Amino acid sequence: MNNYASNSMNEYGASARPGSTRPGSRFAPPVRNPEHAEPWDQISDEHRNEINDCFHLFDMNKDEQLDFSEFRYALQALGFSNLSRPDLIAAFKSAARPRPGWTPLPSLPNQPPPQTTPGVVDLRLSREGFQAVAARYVAARDPREELLKTFALFDRGGKGLITVDDLRSVVKELGEDVGDGEIHSMVEQFDVEAKGGVSREEFLGIFLDR
Repeated sequence: MNNYASNSMNEYGASARPGSTRPGSRFAPPVRNPEHAEPWDQISDEHRNEINDCFHLFDMNKDEQLDFSEFRYALQALGFSNLSRPDLIAAFKSAARPRPGWTPLPSLPNQPPPQTTPGVVDLRLSREGFQAVAARYVAARDPREELLKTFALFDRGGKGLITVDDLRSVVKELGEDVGDGEIHSMVEQFDVEAKGGVSREEFLGIFLDR
């Protein structure tokens, strides 16, 4: 597919993802500089922007910090909705710091001694902390999973192919004025075996090989 087709798929994939505001971020290569050790230096600029957007969106009181609930929803918005609660807590605690002004509770008679270290509810995660945690998850993600989910959105009826009719429907939903001949050429360019549509493998190649 030509650049228009690639961009159309980017835009359609982004529109299908709630909260996404950056059309290209969904298909960005997951690792930009694999030789660097730090995940934030490994991921693409598109993913960095997406992480920063989520931090701003879920920093509800705009204090440049996330509590645990905000952190959990921000990761879900980035596509990490299947993380277990223990994993989320461990990730949060690994980078969070005590909220400003936190002190241990006073001791009370006949009561268990108070915690001497802050619990999860008393921790806050800075922008840099969220960047580090989110980038670690993004760098470890298999980009094929997200691409195949988007392939399924294009593949109307689960045929295993994106056909001219499928792409025509997507272009129409995007409100683009594209001639039928151009739509045919988009599909034919990557339908190397002339089987009538773009396969899953060919779809992955459009984005992962560029």
